[in-house]
Amino acid sequence: MFLHHVSAAWTAVSLSCALTASPQTPAGSGPVSSSRTAAAPHVAVDLIAAPSVDASGTVWLGVRFTLEDRWHIYWQNPGDSGSPPSAQWTAPQSVRVGPFEWPAPERIDVGGLVNYGYHGTVVLPVPATVGAGASAAGAVSASLRWVICHDICIPGRATVSLTLPLTGIDRAQAVSWRAAIDESRARVPRRAPVSWSARARSADGSFSIDVATGRREERGIFFPLDPSQIDDSAPQEVAPTPSGFTLIARKSAQLVKDPKLLRGVLALSGKRAFIIEAPVVR
Repeated sequence: MFLHHVSAAWTAVSLSCALTASPQTPAGSGPVSSSRTAAAPHVAVDLIAAPSVDASGTVWLGVRFTLEDRWHIYWQNPGDSGSPPSAQWTAPQSVRVGPFEWPAPERIDVGGLVNYGYHGTVVLPVPATVGAGASAAGAVSASLRWVICHDICIPGRATVSLTLPLTGIDRAQAVSWRAAIDESRARVPRRAPVSWSARARSADGSFSIDVATGRREERGIFFPLDPSQIDDSAPQEVAPTPSGFTLIARKSAQLVKDPKLLRGVLALSGKRAFIIEAPVVR
């Protein structure tokens, strides 16, 4: 379900494209911009990069959104409404650009609907793998689409690019860019430790997710990776236990059959975030 106050422009865009992760386009076959930055209604977007290729053969890129106050963009599962950013990449043949990595989101209440997304400034990290024995030399370009919302939703698009290896003013900024990318990557959820356990007990109208982390947990938010399983707008109840917690999430009205697994991100105190897969039992 989308927000009721959606602009006519978004309706046109939603009919013509799916705002999901897009594959890479070979160099020269897609739109290329000479600009690293772009301005759009209520947001500035720029493409940043780490200064060099790391030991694994990866140069880390980042798409940075700087949003005006009260406006937000979306996580990979947007919640009750909206759509996540997407990118169509153009890069040298020696460079393979991967998908966005998604920092842990926040719950954003918009008139009683709850979205999962980001306020302020957010960097979506992107790994770019350089072929063995090759160099990362040439233009890297991203054709971006997003939806930004406050009291209305507005679709946006831009093409941003930079040239690798970085030189001049870009090279001078690369240390701060790498810090911004690293900070964002630190917020990307990790797989839960193998010592943890999780299961979801299905009852009429709700799931009770029992999570054992080995310590008492006072806070927790569950962000589902799969849509239409839980009621995104409903408050979540957390009951600490000596070795973790139990979280109660209301089922989605659109759920007709219990899934075998509840997959999602658990955001815990101390900016910890982990991916869990909880088998569903009755």
